[in-house]
Amino acid sequence: MSRAYRISVSESLRTVIRGSDHVSTQLQLLEILPQKDMTALLTSELVELGFEERDGSIVRQDGNVRISVNTETDEVTVSADLSEEVQLEETHHGWGDEDFGEAGRIRTEERLREEAQKHLEAAADRENEKLRQQATDELEGHLRDVQAELDRAVNRATAAALRLKASQIGEIRQITEDSETGSMTIVVDV
Repeated sequence: MSRAYRISVSESLRTVIRGSDHVSTQLQLLEILPQKDMTALLTSELVELGFEERDGSIVRQDGNVRISVNTETDEVTVSADLSEEVQLEETHHGWGDEDFGEAGRIRTEERLREEAQKHLEAAADRENEKLRQQATDELEGHLRDVQAELDRAVNRATAAALRLKASQIGEIRQITEDSETGSMTIVVDV
């Protein structure tokens, strides 16, 4: 008569998981002045908002959220990147039979280890998805504020360009701006 015995196998996985999400949009910058002048005005407005010039782009980091404006294409990319180190552990149990000897025990342990590894990988995938969702939530939280800030910067750059263009046409007599509606009236003597 053979005797059964219990086999326990513990596996662990320590890994860094990453979650990210991004959205891109295009700024609607009017070509009132030549492109390089409009870019300079927009850059100036963005620098006032805490952006920095880096490698042909204007960027700002707000915690885990990065806002990047490509000044050549007027493309805005807002991205959220999160990372976290996780330690996962899994224990599996099985039964061995003395009749199958050492080879049977080894096969059972290998099978239990494979099952434990599969469960660990699935758990890591679930953690990764949670982190990606956190990145998406963080991105959505910043998106409205960033869009409003960028719209104001574009409006101020456009207003500065209109003033400059009006001064090139003739002598400016009067400028009236309505901050609520964003309208601007410039009276010029030509």
